[in-house]
Amino acid sequence: MPHTTYYLPVSFARFQDPSTRSDAPASGAPAPSGSNPSQAAAPGQGATGEAQPQPCGDGMLWMMPAFLAMMYFLMIRPEQKRKKEQQNLLASIKQGDNVVTISGMHGEVSSMTDNTVTLRVDTVHMTFDRSAVGRIEREPAADGTDPKAEKA
Repeated sequence: MPHTTYYLPVSFARFQDPSTRSDAPASGAPAPSGSNPSQAAAPGQGATGEAQPQPCGDGMLWMMPAFLAMMYFLMIRPEQKRKKEQQNLLASIKQGDNVVTISGMHGEVSSMTDNTVTLRVDTVHMTFDRSAVGRIEREPAADGTDPKAEKA
């Protein structure tokens, strides 16, 4: 029984010497029946065996801007809003406000400079950076309404 050898085209044919084709049988070996080795080309290759560029789908053209827009609305914009709210909070601090620092220290503002806030906690005065103030605790109004609810 004769042994039949099949030759598969190599996708890296463009790096080979053009005189040696990967889909041509070696010398002395029988050619596959019913095929013309000069017309056989690998997927992604033209009729002449040259590599053809594969087109990028239209889906890729709209996916990149959509991904960038999603990143903006899900990550960048909320962070900018939080930063703006924190700056407004720090600008609205005044003497006598009860504040809570980001470490959880509760105190009353006794004095301020451009960069620091001095808090009175019981009988002790402590100086913090302004950026260490996490929130201002506003007293509820006498009529029982919440001042935060009035803003909304």
